[in-house]
Amino acid sequence: MNRSSVRSLISSAAIALGCAVVVSYELLGTSRDYENYIFYFSHVLQSHNGLDLASRFEPGFFLSVYLFGLLTSSPNLIYGLIVWAIVFLKYLSISSSRSYWFTFLVFSFYFFTRYFVLFEVTVLRAACAFSIAFFVFARKESDRAELKEVVMLAVAALFHYSAVVFLFVYLARNLTRIRVVALAIFGFAVIEISKNFFISVLPGFFSVFETYDGVGGATLVPLPYLVDLIFFMFMLGMWGKSDVAMKYCALGVAIGAAFHFGLVEHSVLASRFRELLSMFLLVYVVRASVSEYRVVRWTSLIYAVTTGVLNIYLVFVYDPLLS
Repeated sequence: MNRSSVRSLISSAAIALGCAVVVSYELLGTSRDYENYIFYFSHVLQSHNGLDLASRFEPGFFLSVYLFGLLTSSPNLIYGLIVWAIVFLKYLSISSSRSYWFTFLVFSFYFFTRYFVLFEVTVLRAACAFSIAFFVFARKESDRAELKEVVMLAVAALFHYSAVVFLFVYLARNLTRIRVVALAIFGFAVIEISKNFFISVLPGFFSVFETYDGVGGATLVPLPYLVDLIFFMFMLGMWGKSDVAMKYCALGVAIGAAFHFGLVEHSVLASRFRELLSMFLLVYVVRASVSEYRVVRWTSLIYAVTTGVLNIYLVFVYDPLLS
């Protein structure tokens, strides 16, 4: 391991530690879900073997909480340890990229302005799945399916069941612009036809789906999402200047649109899938930061700065996620 790799590992671990401290001590404030997670962690710690709570959340998340509970009796520290692990994994995802330190800065800006509060601070289970999927797609160099990557994405779904959609994106082959749009349209049709069945049946098998009981319809096209859709058009336009990972990102964003519009009358589900699949926008920005094409590189940076700043306003001022 060379000196540069050691420095990147140390800096990544240090940033992840800072994130863990911020979340554990609620330095930014308390999210809507934080107390629910702390309550859950406390019950796992107090139970005899934790198995009576195994069905409350996804098995991968439960197992992680149980194992961390063997190291500490503090529910706040368990939260911090999980955050440290998933943030560190994200930074490991970019450790082998070209122009590492520039990519490091681009990733850090966009991650902290758009994703950190929404995921690590608020929807922790989704953040775990997000990090594993990010590790797979951010490092993808070919469209060949590799067993270890398939296994990793399957593990991601064990932290948040909706992350199974990452597998469908990953297993797509011979992507073209037309095929991306066609798969999104097909996905939308399947969701429209089957959503009522799954929404009524799944809670009976997986109790976690009871928390997704909708509270009304979602806004058809929120302003921040409109910006994402415009950028999606740019992604398609730059298809010939995109690498393999960036093409998968276009498909991921398209599938996210299919879920959003297909589930628009179920606001919680629509937002969950849209937010989870926004992972592909982070991957795209990271990969674009080292693109040889200036139009790809600079347009992506402008998009990241614009949406990052907009998101800071939304989560801290317009509709605060933290109290």
